[in-house]
Amino acid sequence: MLKAVHAVCQEGRFIFANEKITPKDGTEVVITFFEDSTESVSRVDAIASLRGRGKGERLVEKLLQSRQEDLEHDERNCRRLRS
Repeated sequence: MLKAVHAVCQEGRFIFANEKITPKDGTEVVITFFEDSTESVSRVDAIASLRGRGKGERLVEKLLQSRQEDLEHDERNCRRLRS
């Protein structure tokens, strides 16, 4: 499940606004933040940095299975509408 929470970075640690939804140890998180405008902006290609992140998760197979399920669902609904 994807969640969004508010946190503040202090001395290299993150302080979460709501302690009840703090990620557990070992949870992989994605952090986005507003950079100070006084610092130079780094040009990092976001797509290139994410390349290979889903390796081993069989995402293509999951996508094809989901499409097949959608197609079967649509066909069932179409038959019901015709009769």
